[in-house]
Amino acid sequence: MSTPTHPHAVDPAHHLRELEGLRALAALAVLLTHVGFLSGATGRDVLPGFLARLDLGVAVFFVLSGFLLYLPHARHVAGGPPPAPLRTYAVRRAARLLPAWVLVLGGTIVLVPESRRAGVGPWLANLLQLQSLRLDWDLPGLAQLWSLSTEVLFYLALPVLALLVGRTASGRGPRAHLAALAGLTLGALAFRVLFAVGALPSGWSWNRSLPATLDWFVGGMVLAVVVADRRLTGPVTAVVRAAPWHLYGLAACVFWLLTTRTAGPYDLTPPDGWAADVKHIGYGLVAVLVVAPSVLGASTVVSRVLRSRVLTFLGTISYGIFLWHLPLMFWVRQMLGLDIFEWGFWSTTVLTFVASVVLASLSWFVVEGPVQAWARRVTASRPPGTEHHGADEGEGEHRRDDVAVAGERVRPRPEG
Repeated sequence: MSTPTHPHAVDPAHHLRELEGLRALAALAVLLTHVGFLSGATGRDVLPGFLARLDLGVAVFFVLSGFLLYLPHARHVAGGPPPAPLRTYAVRRAARLLPAWVLVLGGTIVLVPESRRAGVGPWLANLLQLQSLRLDWDLPGLAQLWSLSTEVLFYLALPVLALLVGRTASGRGPRAHLAALAGLTLGALAFRVLFAVGALPSGWSWNRSLPATLDWFVGGMVLAVVVADRRLTGPVTAVVRAAPWHLYGLAACVFWLLTTRTAGPYDLTPPDGWAADVKHIGYGLVAVLVVAPSVLGASTVVSRVLRSRVLTFLGTISYGIFLWHLPLMFWVRQMLGLDIFEWGFWSTTVLTFVASVVLASLSWFVVEGPVQAWARRVTASRPPGTEHHGADEGEGEHRRDDVAVAGERVRPRPEG
């Protein structure tokens, strides 16, 4: 592996392991918030606001996706090579998402009897990845898949968004690039305003759709611009690495505010008015603040924890944990004889976590990993070891690609 010489370059292996660690924590946060709701602990036990707001893990997933998938486009706008061909992008995205997703759909039929009575509409919507658009399209045991639907819509929209941003900002410097992304953010906020004032057709869950959550993805895209453009990399990384705890501290303060009723009720009642805006904007801000130090190469105690073997492994299988935890949670509580909103927080947490890790590990080693390796082989445009795809393939396969960290392109050590 070549040695980075740029003063703001960092060890890429550390960088990638930290993102895996963040992904693991995001998946665990989503698991805990669902245990809190199903066990009735949210709103009843100590720190109810903490449990209620751990669905913030979804915002972390979206920020990570925005960063990893937009990074090759950001490099191209900054004068670098073009991103991977559209066919490569599509094949690798499909290989990343489809195998585990199909498995969990089949598993839910077995684990959650209520899902068998859901009807044709919800099943068809989930098969087409449209379930985020209506609440009644959520399948029993798979309500968390609304965010997967939104992710898929982002994957489909990204090539078009990148093309539009590139045409607006290419050759005009980082300010124009950031301004174009700010335009996307303003568009998302305007869409949420239209939803809030009732200007959109009723009966649809517009607040979960891509237009309403695009600003979370844009937060990651902004970080990609900072990493890709040397004119931003130097000054920004110098500040972040000198005082990374300021970012973590600010994230903690914002999260504390979110755990109050300022961000809405603690039960499943949707927040309205200002509370909905506080919650949405706060989630996006916290997600960007906790991802930024890792992306920009800051070294702290948090960095070492995120790079630990346990968290990096859990990050590798985090997609499976995210998919399987809720149907397994329903099954666990049924086996324990616990009705919805009854007690059993800790027993549900431990049993669901262990079962999720087991199934997610099997899914990764037997199905997901081999399928992704096959996708890399069939889309490789050069002999193994010389392909040059960047980190555009995101969650999972990005570990084998060239990675630009804080403005310096280096090749990570091959796995194994």
